[in-house]
Amino acid sequence: MKKTMSFTLFLLVVAYPIYGMSVKTIVDEMNARYTKIVERAGGIKITQVIKSISNGAEVSTVQNILKKGKRYRIETISQLQLDEEKTKNVILFDGTNIWFISPYVGITMMPKDEAMIHGIFDDFSKLIPLSSRISGEEKINNEDCYIIKTPDDSDVPFKKIWVSQTRFVPLKATGMLSKKIITLIFTDYKKIEGIWGIPNKTETMIDNELVATSTVETVETDIDIANETFDIQSQ
Repeated sequence: MKKTMSFTLFLLVVAYPIYGMSVKTIVDEMNARYTKIVERAGGIKITQVIKSISNGAEVSTVQNILKKGKRYRIETISQLQLDEEKTKNVILFDGTNIWFISPYVGITMMPKDEAMIHGIFDDFSKLIPLSSRISGEEKINNEDCYIIKTPDDSDVPFKKIWVSQTRFVPLKATGMLSKKIITLIFTDYKKIEGIWGIPNKTETMIDNELVATSTVETVETDIDIANETFDIQSQ
């Protein structure tokens, strides 16, 4: 028993200096960066174009993200030859619950962790549990990254995340989707209010095949967003 405890303590003491950083410190740095952006930027509007490939055909959608404090609204409009209102889906976080609004299914409540999948990370500890571990280091686009492995039994979308050692932004993430490997590559980060903000380009691959590319077109800050925008009763 004493030998087991001594070995465990040895691992705890030695593991930290190997990489010079702990998972908690990395998560804290990521959260601090994001919090500063939200505080400095005020109301934020992000417009991006998503091009996905389905059955060999390319489909484009436009996505508008409105964010004010912790609340957000994501509007996705498919570029089909249909009335815009018939193709617009909305994900809305009112500060308490996440809602999905669709012309076909009406208004439904979503699990709160769905927010992570849609890229609104107010708390990176939801994406990277503190029980995760740093499994190694690797360069992504010539940038040194920590490879963080999340626990096998954790209910998070990604099992491995590559985080920049200097900017504390995610550059790559992998997980499982319907028994297939899903990989996200985040590139061309731009600054918002002087802080590294969001990737201008996100590529999504399933089993190493490119299925979607998201490109940010505009980022507007300090805009006036009415509170009704995030009120489910006003929808």
